[in-house]
Amino acid sequence: MNRIISIVIMLCTSLSLTATVAKAAAVLGVQAIPADSATQQAYADIIPPGAGLIITRIPPDTPAQQHLRLGDVLLQADGSTLKSPEDLAQVLRLKQAGTTLHLLLLRNGERMNINCPTAERPAHTAPGKQAIRETNKLLILLVPNGNATVNVPAVRRHLLHMAELQLAQKDTYTTCTVYLQSDDTLIRVQSTERALNIRCTPARVPEQTLRADFYHRDLTRLPKELEQLLLKASIYHP
Repeated sequence: MNRIISIVIMLCTSLSLTATVAKAAAVLGVQAIPADSATQQAYADIIPPGAGLIITRIPPDTPAQQHLRLGDVLLQADGSTLKSPEDLAQVLRLKQAGTTLHLLLLRNGERMNINCPTAERPAHTAPGKQAIRETNKLLILLVPNGNATVNVPAVRRHLLHMAELQLAQKDTYTTCTVYLQSDDTLIRVQSTERALNIRCTPARVPEQTLRADFYHRDLTRLPKELEQLLLKASIYHP
């Protein structure tokens, strides 16, 4: 009897481990930013309003390197319209590593359908010390202990610094963006010269927009739940 129970436990454990492997998170491996207004206007007959992600980086030795090119404009992933990197990340969350991602994109003015295999997101890859330091600096600016204000100009300066280190993204104009992950929540922190915007996907808290001139601060404290998410966050690349 004990032997039968032991065999059943071993089988259950094996199935559990197999299921865990099967559910490994998928990753495309590219970095992309929302299409700028000039690109959207130039291809208004192809790109839906507000849609399109321009690929700005394709790491070597990834499946995407064989199928995608810098400057490709991603329009849809598995039938879902892409308006922000969060949209792409959401599609990837629902996929298993090694499966195929069906992409509709714009390349050199032509619409193309491409089937791109996904890779497995490294489960135990620790972020570099520099990434940890820069993220911690950003979080200290966003969640100032005992201070009801967020220093928006200081946050923007640091985001620009992170963009120079390729830890954040900066478009051809002035918008600077970094993506953070906290548990199952993706947090976009985006700044222009005058405003700071924080959005969560899924929407755990309402979208936060803090506005500031060069020497003024927004006096609105961030919601406590958002502060807790930020304090646990790390850099994320869709």
